[in-house]
Amino acid sequence: MADKAWVQFLLVAAPVLSLVGAWLALRGAGARSVRPRPGGREQTASAAQARGEHDEAMDR
Repeated sequence: MADKAWVQFLLVAAPVLSLVGAWLALRGAGARSVRPRPGGREQTASAAQARGEHDEAMDR
């Protein structure tokens, strides 16, 4: 009976851990990605400095 409990636990735990791992990976990849602005400009502090602009939101 105890063997059946372990099998049931693994059948639930493996997919749940896989989903959590995928969610964490996507969250981390999304945080590192650079999203372009509507005007086609990159949203990075170095790009703004190259244009001579200063965005207060970038300082946070």
